[in-house]
Amino acid sequence: MGYKIVRAVLDFIFFVIFRLHVEGRENVPQTGAIIVAPNHKSDWDPPLIGVAFNTRIIHYMAKEELFKNPFLGWLIRQFGTFPVKRGAVDRTAIRQALRELKAGNPLGIFPEGTRIRREGLGRFHSGMASLALMTGTPVVPVAVIGSRWMPHKKGPLAVLIGKPVEVKKQRPTDEKVAELNDVVKGKIQGLMDEYMKRVHG
Repeated sequence: MGYKIVRAVLDFIFFVIFRLHVEGRENVPQTGAIIVAPNHKSDWDPPLIGVAFNTRIIHYMAKEELFKNPFLGWLIRQFGTFPVKRGAVDRTAIRQALRELKAGNPLGIFPEGTRIRREGLGRFHSGMASLALMTGTPVVPVAVIGSRWMPHKKGPLAVLIGKPVEVKKQRPTDEKVAELNDVVKGKIQGLMDEYMKRVHG
């Protein structure tokens, strides 16, 4: 019940008030584990992507600081979010992430690890690619545009969902992690470039 109420409120806020535009919902597999890999500009990103994925609930790894606010903690838990300690290997969070994938759930991980306040994409960390390679889970690249300015609106606000990148289960060596990160980063950049070209001509 909590999820349905939160979902209805956020749908109204994002689609009616902020005029959120979503592309690529047809690219979301309707069953089975996936890793959702978006760029990160704002604390608004998880709920924005949550409403964009209208048929599946994404279980996010999110910094534990967000859970210190009782209301925000309750709100993001409605979307299956669980805390992760930053700056160290959080084995509890990793076990939870593996449980979500084993259960066939979508797992959301921001490859940049933190919000990137400037234009463009930041450096990708190893977490997303390592989990994908360890488990052989497809990665769905997602581009979020315009969230950086929220709650103000400057230009278009959009969530663009790319086609899944198939991943073969294997040992996550540094080389394989870097290779997968480059592929996913390229897909996200491509989604952004193609959309902005259409919007601005």
